[in-house]
Amino acid sequence: MLPVKNNHVAYLILSISTAILLTLAWQPFKILPLVFIGFVPLLMLEKKIRSEQRDSFMWVFVYTWLALLLWNIGTVYWIWNASEGGALAAFVINSLPMVLPFMLYHRKNVRSGRENYVLLISAWIAMELLQFHWDLAFPWLQLGNVFSYLPATVQWYEYTGVLGGSLWICAVNIQLFRLLQYWTQLTRQQNMNRVFNLVFFYLLTPLFLSGYILLNHEPHKDINTTYADIILVQPNLDPYNDKFGGMSGEEQLRKMLLLAESKIDSLTQFIILPETALQGGLEENNLSQQPLVHLLYSFLKVHPNVSILTGIDSYRLYNEQEPHPATARRVRDEPRFFDAYNAALFINNYDSPEVYHKSKLVPGVEKMPYPEVFGFIEKYAINLGGTGGSLGSDGSSKVFNNKHKLGLAPIICYESVFAEFTASYVQKGAKILCIITNDGWWGNTPGYKQHFDYGRLRAIENRRYIARAANTGISGFIDDQGEVMVRSEWWTESALRMRVPVLSKQTFYTEHGDWIAYLFLFILGFELISLWRGSFQKQQNQKY
Repeated sequence: MLPVKNNHVAYLILSISTAILLTLAWQPFKILPLVFIGFVPLLMLEKKIRSEQRDSFMWVFVYTWLALLLWNIGTVYWIWNASEGGALAAFVINSLPMVLPFMLYHRKNVRSGRENYVLLISAWIAMELLQFHWDLAFPWLQLGNVFSYLPATVQWYEYTGVLGGSLWICAVNIQLFRLLQYWTQLTRQQNMNRVFNLVFFYLLTPLFLSGYILLNHEPHKDINTTYADIILVQPNLDPYNDKFGGMSGEEQLRKMLLLAESKIDSLTQFIILPETALQGGLEENNLSQQPLVHLLYSFLKVHPNVSILTGIDSYRLYNEQEPHPATARRVRDEPRFFDAYNAALFINNYDSPEVYHKSKLVPGVEKMPYPEVFGFIEKYAINLGGTGGSLGSDGSSKVFNNKHKLGLAPIICYESVFAEFTASYVQKGAKILCIITNDGWWGNTPGYKQHFDYGRLRAIENRRYIARAANTGISGFIDDQGEVMVRSEWWTESALRMRVPVLSKQTFYTEHGDWIAYLFLFILGFELISLWRGSFQKQQNQKY
């Protein structure tokens, strides 16, 4: 039995060190190299507790969770500006799954008496995959997202996606930990060889690969390139005072169309308005007759070659006998039901209007996670303007095409954080990724900057230009290398215009999605079987 040592001050220092290093690597500090050493204190912590504590499982959990919880708070503290309760829930719920890979790693280390890095990496990648797909999905802090403010370093995301960056970070941290762990046991020459291998193969090789891809990237400036002439509108409506109550829906829309008029001419093809630009609840059963839609048609009569992509706050009514989804709610004092949506509308003079309902909904704001369990607390769902409670959704992506078959992806706000889901738009024919959002809820914090930069990774993964219209935050155009071409400033009214190259080729990532995650999920299965067999054999041996 291990002698218990009272080293909790050392444990606390190591735990907090990981939190500080990872926080400083993210926006707004942007000290990127720190992400490659951020987990080293946590790996040291696990080994130290394993060798010093009889109740090692409990203490590894406590100090690991503390580190990851503090990292979450330090990086996404700005959620507090929108909702104190929502922020607390996000900090706790997002940090807990991050602990699980380290607990599995610790359990196997105890069983085998040595570090099992393959299990740690595969469990971490599997956890990040979970963050894309479960009802409490919050992939904001995928490790690979940290490169979003320096996209030139990860041009190979067109093959791996953001999880390739997570794998890179895990691998470098583990190799550095191994280097430090055996430093005193090896000769100077052996240590120098290990340092060279770490720097050259684990750090520089991915950077060289990214540089090589950049140097060989084909420019889109030849005479055969097709362009789309796009206007972005940022009306800068305060979401707390103007957007949802201070100004009428008509006043808001007229303001946006006036901003668009300042840039428009006969060559303009598309105008992009932000999330919920048309608000107040538009009835989809009779959409063409809605007053705000009439206002759009009046604008389009003057500009007949233009198509408008805009966010809308809408609902659909179901008759008493009509089948309706589980998200539908009963109309007060009536036998009918209705479904509310955060949606995108595509409208022009020559086709019927098309609607897409946001599919990746924000947990606790736009949907109640696991309604069969938590449905009774839906009335406490956070309401950030528009419609509160669980919203309806399409469940899959949709592409809008104009008469020239030029496909636009209507990516609504939170959806832009989901890499594989964004790729599904391109699989369906999207030539330009259009992100519509409202990033004013969080105030002048790193939140809107992080959200904007994450779009730069989506551009690389799919090699598509991005047109991003924000109510406020940052609107702008991003090229297919993740570089910002034109952008607005925070808390300003803006109308931006650009001729955007129309690209058709699909990347390896677009076609195959998060293949890295599925590979490591397979590896994790074998590791868990091995862990279970070891536990089972130990139990059998104890019987005899």
